[in-house]
Amino acid sequence: MMLKDNEKVQSYLNSVCSEIRLREAHEEIRLELLCHIQEVVEEYISQGLSKDDAVNKAIAVMGDSSIVGQQLDEVHKPKPEWSVLILSSLFVSLGLMVMYFMDRQGLSGFSLFERTLSYTILGTVIVVGIYFFDYRKLENYSKHIYIGATLLLLFTFFTNPLINGNRWFIIGGISLDVVSIMPVIFVIALAGLLNNRNWRDYKKFIHGILLCAIPLVLIVFNGSSLVSAAIYSLACIVLLIVSGVGYRVTIFLFSAMIAIIALPIINNPYMFQRLFAFINPHADPHGSGYLNIQLSNLIDSAGFYGQGFTLEPRIIPELHTDFIFAYMTFTFGWIVAIVIVAMIVAFLVRIARIATIVKYSYAKLLVSGFIAIFSMQFLWYISMNLGLAPITDVSLPLISYGGSQLIINALAVGAILSIYRRRNLSKVPN
Repeated sequence: MMLKDNEKVQSYLNSVCSEIRLREAHEEIRLELLCHIQEVVEEYISQGLSKDDAVNKAIAVMGDSSIVGQQLDEVHKPKPEWSVLILSSLFVSLGLMVMYFMDRQGLSGFSLFERTLSYTILGTVIVVGIYFFDYRKLENYSKHIYIGATLLLLFTFFTNPLINGNRWFIIGGISLDVVSIMPVIFVIALAGLLNNRNWRDYKKFIHGILLCAIPLVLIVFNGSSLVSAAIYSLACIVLLIVSGVGYRVTIFLFSAMIAIIALPIINNPYMFQRLFAFINPHADPHGSGYLNIQLSNLIDSAGFYGQGFTLEPRIIPELHTDFIFAYMTFTFGWIVAIVIVAMIVAFLVRIARIATIVKYSYAKLLVSGFIAIFSMQFLWYISMNLGLAPITDVSLPLISYGGSQLIINALAVGAILSIYRRRNLSKVPN
């Protein structure tokens, strides 16, 4: 006996939902309440009541529709994860402030602040738009996103030259660092493709592994910087673990990924030279080791309260992108550097908390993948600036200069906030 067309039941459900502000929750709540009413009605009918009497009594048992609706509204109350939003805003504001100071010092040949401000405005629009967008709808387009990203990598590889270690997709006057944004794009795609996958099925297992492997190969051969490949690999490993792949298999796959990433290093003299400069920079102090030595001197001379705006131009190139943490440490001191690291840890912990409270498995995969990406970026960048990791092209999320990175990180933050807004929902919307 179905009650979905019963006028009294529908009137009750409409009254409940009228109290709930999050419209995306209405469909799931209606279904849950309808199932519960159905069970109660069937129980009363089995006791000898007529259908109409059973429906009336079941609705009475459910409680006053306004009170039930208000209680459910409190559960599904649409609110942002304020700590993630505030910390993200602080990171972006810090980046803007540093770009302003760099412009004043003449550390770049163009206006860093004005460009970063325009990227920030665009990024803010993206965060707000995605926050109100129902992220669950993305799962239905996972295959399309995956195919589109793969084709873009292939197109970029065959049509665009290497610029500063990466291939840029150039259309009109817009340049897009394709390789560096791919980890986020593929996490969005793979979260949907790996969700609820039966890994015990041999064919589905092989298919799932190939889905992870193909982008890695394309990322590796699309640029001389392998940080994007390392970030993507870590994100893949996390997605595989969260989706149910065993730890032993994951360790084997991780080893295979490391081998794929290591091949270009072995075959590329420039990459090998960078690695050797990290291990022993003083072997070539005026050549490949120069940057490592200058960076070490910068950090060593920072002091607890910094040296102020005394850094001379052109001592270290790409300060606004690759070495902004070193610049902040030198200028403002270790006290500011420690505060920034503490903010980063808090940012990652708060995102990790979201992964533990969301109901929908697709959301868990998405947030887990984003945590892996942000963690790897923050860890590598700070380690590199402190001389604890090889120098390569990597950005400090939400702080470093760069339109492509700021926009893709804004997309990830917006998705995380959208997930938290709908943390109690689990059904894919129609």
